[in-house]
Amino acid sequence: MDKLLRAFVRSRGLKLAALRLPDALEIMSDFWSTKAEIEVHHEDGDALVAYEDVTDHGRGTRLEIGLIRLLRLPVSDSSHQVRRAIRLRLRLCYKWDMDVIRDVLPHGTWSIACWSVDELQRFKQEVQDNAAFQAMCTKVPAEVNITLEDAIYPGINHRPNSDQRQSWWGVV
Repeated sequence: MDKLLRAFVRSRGLKLAALRLPDALEIMSDFWSTKAEIEVHHEDGDALVAYEDVTDHGRGTRLEIGLIRLLRLPVSDSSHQVRRAIRLRLRLCYKWDMDVIRDVLPHGTWSIACWSVDELQRFKQEVQDNAAFQAMCTKVPAEVNITLEDAIYPGINHRPNSDQRQSWWGVV
């Protein structure tokens, strides 16, 4: 699935390393709107999540703004409390600078989820209205990458409070 997203980025005439936030939002929104290549759970099986967090992935402290396509896999035995999921994550990391300190940090971290196509326009507008998006939308990220990760998801309360999840969507 990560290879499909990389090909999707290239089909738009863009390079991953030079991807800016508005393009990333459009690409992931369009990619999410396509049918999943994987069979997903019938109820809320395919979500799109945007988040902002402060992270360190071995290259120093960075502001991370990312988009996750969370695919909840179906289970045959409903007695399982935890279910398997797949996270396709597009991360854009920005160097720590005065714009981050002045324009982003005072607003705190956040995450927003979209569970149906009917919510997509609201989701995109909410992401675009966010202070972090507005502060970083014209900047070139220091690092951009795509990862495909195995994850687990609770059988109950699979729509956790967004403000508490940041980059940890799909991780129990």
